[in-house]
Amino acid sequence: MTASAVPATGMKSARCPRCGNSFDCGRNTEPFDCWCKSLPALPASELDPRGRCLCPQCLAAAAAPAASDAPKGRSAMP
Repeated sequence: MTASAVPATGMKSARCPRCGNSFDCGRNTEPFDCWCKSLPALPASELDPRGRCLCPQCLAAAAAPAASDAPKGRSAMP
């Protein structure tokens, strides 16, 4: 199941800048409660300077190397 299959209150439809797929983005929800907060934070080199969010699949692929580099016992989440 994709994140867009179960829309949550306050989430808006977005388009991934990497693959072009549409997905539900909770970046502007109050309080912040998006599916992406369960993934490790991306390294600065992977961030989009325009602030555009990635879809679940692209974010997971981009976060995988960051998760393996994170020190054990500490969360890499923002």
